[in-house]
Amino acid sequence: MKLIILLFASLFLSCSASKRAVVPLTKLTKGVEVATMDYTVTDGKGNSLPTKIYLLDVRLTNKITLAATTADDKDSSISVSEEQMTAKAPLSAHLEAMQANRPNIKVLAGVNADFFHIRTNQMPCGVIYRNGKCIKGSYDDQTTVFALLADGTARCMSVAEYELLDKSLIREAVSGRQMLLDNGVRQSRSTRLEPRTAVGVTRDGKRLFILVADGRRKEYSNGLSYADMAQIFKRLGAYDAINLDGGGSSSFSIEVATGDFETINRPSDRSGERPVPNGLAVVELR
Repeated sequence: MKLIILLFASLFLSCSASKRAVVPLTKLTKGVEVATMDYTVTDGKGNSLPTKIYLLDVRLTNKITLAATTADDKDSSISVSEEQMTAKAPLSAHLEAMQANRPNIKVLAGVNADFFHIRTNQMPCGVIYRNGKCIKGSYDDQTTVFALLADGTARCMSVAEYELLDKSLIREAVSGRQMLLDNGVRQSRSTRLEPRTAVGVTRDGKRLFILVADGRRKEYSNGLSYADMAQIFKRLGAYDAINLDGGGSSSFSIEVATGDFETINRPSDRSGERPVPNGLAVVELR
């Protein structure tokens, strides 16, 4: 846990925004750490506002890897045509189903993933791969892709980079939208504050940071802008990063002592954890 504390301390010392406390939450296993951060952001009027951030620091190894989640852990839950409805479930239920169905892994934590057509058939907007199989290959023109490759490394990429990639190398993939960092360069200056989910990877693809920020609760947490996230990922050492679905979809769940999965952030929907079509899990091979 010392390493993640030092990373956050470095982040705080180098960011222009004002800062508050870093609180380590737990070490899930060797190479997977979770921390919470009380961060202060600035809105468009120059007001300083609090934001609560949850972060997974993951070192990919031959034991620690990633898996794309779906409702009931079924490939068939994802629609591939406009006539078919995609099944949804709270992220914590995704993780429970994955753990129940796969005795060869231990599910440690996860977050929500792709944007989806919430007013129609719930279809995710981008591509999805699971266990080396393309479950959904279509995507819209705003798509970015996060992928785990056959060599065990991860990549965040634009759709143009995805098109050039040998698809047989992809083992797991989910999609997002905005590039936050591209080759170490911050891509967005937007300052709109919202609940967020995002992922960033180091240049060698062996380490990633998965971030969720709560928002839409003025006294508790106001979210992050794209520019805020780009700055945070840059300071943590990410080389590429993409924005995943946010708003009421933003969920951060971990396994707790009982073996259940608990959503530890505070999703902004009044009803609590929003059902989503897919997610991204951190898992340990048994």
